Amino acid sequence: MSCQTGIVASSKLATYLASNSHHSDRCIKITIEDEELQLIQNRIAAGDYESDWDRNVMVCVEDDEPCYIFYRLDQKANDGAFNYVFMSYVPMDAGVKNKMLYAATRATLKRIFGDNRIATEFNCTLREELSLQAYKNHVLSKGSAAPMTEAEKELAQVKKDEAAMRSQMSNNSATLPGLNLPATQDLLTNLEKFKKGFINYLQIKLDTETEELKLWDCANIKASELPEKVPAEEPRYHLFNFNHEFEGNNMWSVVFIYSCPGYSNSKVPVKQRMMYSSTKACFLDSLANMDIEIAAKREISEGDEVKEVDIYEMIHPQKHASRAHFIKPKAPSRGGRRLIR
Repeated sequence: MSCQTGIVASSKLATYLASNSHHSDRCIKITIEDEELQLIQNRIAAGDYESDWDRNVMVCVEDDEPCYIFYRLDQKANDGAFNYVFMSYVPMDAGVKNKMLYAATRATLKRIFGDNRIATEFNCTLREELSLQAYKNHVLSKGSAAPMTEAEKELAQVKKDEAAMRSQMSNNSATLPGLNLPATQDLLTNLEKFKKGFINYLQIKLDTETEELKLWDCANIKASELPEKVPAEEPRYHLFNFNHEFEGNNMWSVVFIYSCPGYSNSKVPVKQRMMYSSTKACFLDSLANMDIEIAAKREISEGDEVKEVDIYEMIHPQKHASRAHFIKPKAPSRGGRRLIR
């Protein structure tokens, strides 16, 4: 009962699922604790599935606690066993580790419970998405789609999970569109200012402790000042709106720079390097969703790699009209021609 995450069912959960007692329960809540799947609550059915729903599901789920919910429906399968709704609830402000852990363990829990018992399933990031009305809306939307094979369902779920990790956002939270790490409101505000041209430089720090993106610096600078903005001992993301002339036209072009000291710099922890590297693509997707067009991207290890001429070359790489022709070298000279008399 384990998967790549190493998560196993606790003895209490395994015993409970092996017995027939869980068939009389309406709602079953399971969480991951101490690297095991733990049975937290099992609530007995009192009425039909609709009248039981909100007073069971909405009561046992807490806003900031990830969990799995199995909810028993009233209809039965051909073999006489009840069908269940499987819900995976991982709040948007849950840490990256929890998000990955619950996503990776979901398939294992389904196998332990019995895939054939699950009539429908869905993932939620907001508590209100677990309500009876939300479930009905999910069923209606699912019913409008063409039937899929099991392989197609698995592929669709994988794509949905990937999209969810890149686009978790809510009107009630300061999260960058398309980014799975939260951003401070200060950063969001200054990204809008940058987009509108009020400032031309932003420096963003990824806080590995709080798992959020923070504004570290914002200013109006000249291209010649950019190298000295790059920290020597910490990674950063940089956005610079470069004003320059090209082919007689005045242009503004946004460049994205990911600066990270070389591996010889032992002061940068491996975890920090990995988080910056893995978050970069999501951050760029977020900028695109915010209509901030990136003209060029570069990864550097020190500030001297982004001098003004380097920035210009990033945006307008030199193009050679044609390749140089191969010129056959002259034969070795034997001296001037001599007359033979």
